[in-house]
Amino acid sequence: MKRNGFYSAVLAAVMAGVMIAGCSSGTGKGAAETQAPAGARTQTETAGEQKEAAPAQEKELIMWHNRGGSNGKFIEEQLIPEFNDTIGKSAGVKVVPVYQDEDIVSKLKALILANDVANMPDLVTIYAGDVEYMSTVKNVVPLDSFLEADSDFKKEDMVQSLWDTYNFRGKQYSIPFTGDAMIFYYNKTAFEKAGLDPENPPKTIAEMADCAEKLLIKDGDTVKQYGITLGLQNVYLNNWIGGQGDYHFIGNNEGGRTGRMTKVTFDEDGTMLTLLNEWQKVLDTGAVQSVDVDDQPKDEFCSGLSAMFCGGNWAMTSIIEAAKENGFELGISELPRVLDTDKGGVCPGGTSLYILDRGDSDVVNTGWEFMKYWSSAETQTKLCIATGYIPTNGKTMETEEMKAFLKDNPSYRVAFDSLMKSNPKVQEHLAPTQQEFQLIFRDTSLRWAKGEITAQECVDSMAEQCNRALDEYNEANPVEE
Repeated sequence: MKRNGFYSAVLAAVMAGVMIAGCSSGTGKGAAETQAPAGARTQTETAGEQKEAAPAQEKELIMWHNRGGSNGKFIEEQLIPEFNDTIGKSAGVKVVPVYQDEDIVSKLKALILANDVANMPDLVTIYAGDVEYMSTVKNVVPLDSFLEADSDFKKEDMVQSLWDTYNFRGKQYSIPFTGDAMIFYYNKTAFEKAGLDPENPPKTIAEMADCAEKLLIKDGDTVKQYGITLGLQNVYLNNWIGGQGDYHFIGNNEGGRTGRMTKVTFDEDGTMLTLLNEWQKVLDTGAVQSVDVDDQPKDEFCSGLSAMFCGGNWAMTSIIEAAKENGFELGISELPRVLDTDKGGVCPGGTSLYILDRGDSDVVNTGWEFMKYWSSAETQTKLCIATGYIPTNGKTMETEEMKAFLKDNPSYRVAFDSLMKSNPKVQEHLAPTQQEFQLIFRDTSLRWAKGEITAQECVDSMAEQCNRALDEYNEANPVEE
């Protein structure tokens, strides 16, 4: 199916959802908890209340975000009001946060396709994989002119790998909004009971297999404790393909960052087959729950059903709380490598913040001021202590508040240090067919995990499906030179 045809087919349905739901609250993965903030309101309700209470000259800057649960609540109730009461007040602009669920990209795309500028937000948080698409949106304001003209913003203070994530073909389209990196959580109590050293977590996938075999607990045919719940899919591949050797890419043109991706390369360079062969060692233990949907791996780890979990530091706060509630000691370490010789490290994750120009230069300029506020070491200190995210500003680790926090919470450094040691070339791929890739990787690897196809057949099938999706997209959406 051609991508243009796909969008035309779904546009009416999606637009209906957007117009009915507006900027309604919802639930979704990607924060420490998936429940929407209590008392969340629609954009119309929120905007209406603000307009009623606001002075006549005050303008509203509508900001869509997808940080749910306690993390989103802190952003909405602490950080944004702080901006509104200071910088925003001076500018006569108030930022109005509107929580969106995981359909935030689809909702925005529907408005863009319909050229419905009136209902677009002024600021929006988007995942890294959509940076190519966002670069084509005429309303998106590239930040290079701000960066050149504003000496108050110190780009050199930003965490380089996170900053590079949102630079596409030499242009900076957004700033990092939240920083994330995949790390390894493990149940120290379960390790000790299994005769494993709780102070010596696995450093490679092969060592994970050794641990998983000992951690498996069964009562007849009933599994009481899995070694791990993990089904290979996009988020893991960004790390375990990208981190092999010095670094690797899933597709050509550096994974779509130096030019449009036209084919995958994981089948040609052997990285996918290497990963599958190593992960087979874990599967052979019988200790793997290979169905991996939404927050399932985290939830099963927190409940004690699984003893190991590979996930982002976005989950750290809720996992620490769950470990206390369920009475087990939590261990946190770097993500195990595919092979002991790998040096690439981990892939930066999180979301970024874009400015959309809806025709009001005052709002656009205040959007940039909000970006500066958000990126400051002071704001990042408050955000990271409250949520567990990686700071996007490296100077954050030098504030007195952060130093005191790290003294009491040394595990927080694991994700930050892991990212700082990683090669900046290890980045999330920018296939223009992100959604298709996610389904292809998940469904095909699950067939392989069940023994329905061999590892080589799995690699070949993934490559064939991904390349077909790329061909269809690129035919329908040729690159404009």
